[in-house]
Amino acid sequence: MGRMGSTLLYLLTAVVTCAAACRIQLAAKGEALWVGGQRTRRSFQNRLYITGIFVILFLLMAIRFDIGNDYRQYTQTAHEAYVGGYVVTEIGFNWLVRVLYWVAGGEYYELVFAVFAFVTLLFFLRAFARQSVDFSQTFFLFMTFGLYFQTFNTVRYYLALAIALYSMKYVLEKNYISFVFWILTASLFHKSVLLVIPVYWICTFLWKGWHIIAGLLACTVCFLGKGLVLKLALVLYPSYKNTVYLEEGSSLVSGLRILAVMGLYLWFIVYTGERIREKEWYRELRFYGQLNLLAFAASTFFSFLPVVTRIAYYFGISQLFMIPLIIKNIEDERIWKRVTMIIFCVCIVYFLVFLLRAHQEGVGLLPYKSWLFEPQRYTYK
Repeated sequence: MGRMGSTLLYLLTAVVTCAAACRIQLAAKGEALWVGGQRTRRSFQNRLYITGIFVILFLLMAIRFDIGNDYRQYTQTAHEAYVGGYVVTEIGFNWLVRVLYWVAGGEYYELVFAVFAFVTLLFFLRAFARQSVDFSQTFFLFMTFGLYFQTFNTVRYYLALAIALYSMKYVLEKNYISFVFWILTASLFHKSVLLVIPVYWICTFLWKGWHIIAGLLACTVCFLGKGLVLKLALVLYPSYKNTVYLEEGSSLVSGLRILAVMGLYLWFIVYTGERIREKEWYRELRFYGQLNLLAFAASTFFSFLPVVTRIAYYFGISQLFMIPLIIKNIEDERIWKRVTMIIFCVCIVYFLVFLLRAHQEGVGLLPYKSWLFEPQRYTYK
């Protein structure tokens, strides 16, 4: 499939799944899902639409071939993990590969990608359904921000990111045992997720002005001493030494997105005034806002770190929940319509820019290829 055809495929996938998501009306808190031993009509329809969305997205992920900047590298890493060679991947990935290859009776890396696709999507959609105030809006952001298509890359990281998003609810509920359990589970596949244990907990507290100023000063010091900070980072991630990752910085487009979302958050705080502190959802909004402030700091002051975008995404992924929460609580209907339309238009433009850049080196999402129609396979001895 050519680049143009692949772009149209991605557009069609986004349109169809977002249209299905708009039909989903999740039950209100306390609303019964079963009546007289039968599932309610709304519950049945919701499950039908979510299942349809899951199947479409999963199939596109599972049957891909050589899509992404590290697909081939993962096939080789999986081979080395299977035969007992040297790998830098975490124990969870290594043992999962060995089990899957043993069950399949051979090195069928397609099965590995399919399992990661299944579990990653499961955690994302489950998080949307149980935590977002508007499933359709969150899903729309997930697609137009390009997050779904980016799961084609660095599959271990996006599995950890999905679990981190899923775990936010436990932090807000102060269910720290469940929170730590899921993060430790995610760390079996990408150890960078351990960072969120202290960060998410800290973000649940109210930051005062002097906290933010002190944090910005600390970030400035780290930026000025970036040589030492980079050496310390390479101690934790020695696999990045002498690689192209050291030449990468934060994405300009992602940085602008974080800045725009922070602008929306600050506008909403000013718009609502002091009365916002009386709202029961204020603590949740504050949590997301402080996470996005950290995402901004990570993508600016720490842009010299290898693949810093991954660090920022652990914080910025909360945008999927924060933006719908802001939209829902705009009381003036006229302002609500304007803000909603602006966000919609910006997201569409962002998605189109993402697709225009999806063929570039380091992204590699275009053109789309499937192993169903490709005779080539990667084999190792």
